[in-house]
Amino acid sequence: MEHDDISCITVQRTDIVAGQKIIDENGIIFEVYGLVPNGRGLLNGISSLLVHGKFEGNIVNLVDEPKGVTNEN
Repeated sequence: MEHDDISCITVQRTDIVAGQKIIDENGIIFEVYGLVPNGRGLLNGISSLLVHGKFEGNIVNLVDEPKGVTNEN
């Protein structure tokens, strides 16, 4: 991989796609570059996101959310 730090973040939502940006509780912005396929997680409303960088927070919010998407974790 081209980056040293790769984080996998599990969130309670299924509407995030590659290319969207998320922000953590410290205001650091990460771009989602992929999702980990997990059919069982999707059935439970959970997605696993891959981002470049070291994500250490507990809160994830979308940046510039499209209409109809809520800000819930």
